[in-house]
Amino acid sequence: MVTEILSKLRDSYRDAVLSGNSDRAQQVIDQGLASGIIPSKIYLDVLMPVQVELGALWHKGEITIPQEHIATQITLRQMGRLKALLKTRLKLGLKAVVSSVEGDQHFIGAQAVADFLTVDGWEVDFLGADVPTDHLVPFTKARGAHLVCVSCSLTPLIPVATKLVQELRKINPAPKVLIGGAAFTLNPELAVQVNADAYTPDPQQAVILARQVCGILNAENSLGLFLRKLGHSVHEYRKLRGLSQQELASSSDLDRAYISAVEHGKQNISIGAISKLAKALEVSIEELLIGAEY
Repeated sequence: MVTEILSKLRDSYRDAVLSGNSDRAQQVIDQGLASGIIPSKIYLDVLMPVQVELGALWHKGEITIPQEHIATQITLRQMGRLKALLKTRLKLGLKAVVSSVEGDQHFIGAQAVADFLTVDGWEVDFLGADVPTDHLVPFTKARGAHLVCVSCSLTPLIPVATKLVQELRKINPAPKVLIGGAAFTLNPELAVQVNADAYTPDPQQAVILARQVCGILNAENSLGLFLRKLGHSVHEYRKLRGLSQQELASSSDLDRAYISAVEHGKQNISIGAISKLAKALEVSIEELLIGAEY
């Protein structure tokens, strides 16, 4: 199953980046792709967890700063490779600014949010780490951004994030603000203190919340978005298994026209049909639905 493959990939990738072996890290990613794991899952379920683990090891003093920096650079290259494999959706006509707060040198999480917003059709300005508030706010105003995603990885910097949100609120019209980062992972209630429009725990959730706070994701088009994502997931797994639509239809006891409609995101689908498709594609229902996220 995909879950077992991902676990092995994480272990191998962690070993590769800890040893600074960029070639081996790329081989691990390529193995994951060759085994049928879709790029977004490798990005989110291999690269991101390993990066979090590396950060924890560094804070404990179990790896050196050079080790952490080399591993981060390797991961950035793999993030770029996987992003290039994701299919970008139609442009939404909305602009987003993504940045770490002033004083915060961590930016991998923010980079991931910027990548997935771009794939979702946003025009994104990614500013990176440690952006001064008195520079970020006028830049946001000049760009006419509809959304600002702020990453804060250190608890002592929460007051800085709070001040940033206050200044962003003074822009007319004010952009919506999402807040995320390690400072809120264990204490998401602190996001209320910052007074952002929403707290986002991960890049996938950031995309959904971004649409919600900007008013482009109601119940009706939320279903449509889910069906399109599910269709993409079915299509990708079918191709990876080397199946035609007719072969998938036969093995799942569904009609080929039904399969085609599902893949095009135009077919409302029951949990029973999802179960049949998952079994035919040799993935769990959970894996098929998670894959539908991207």
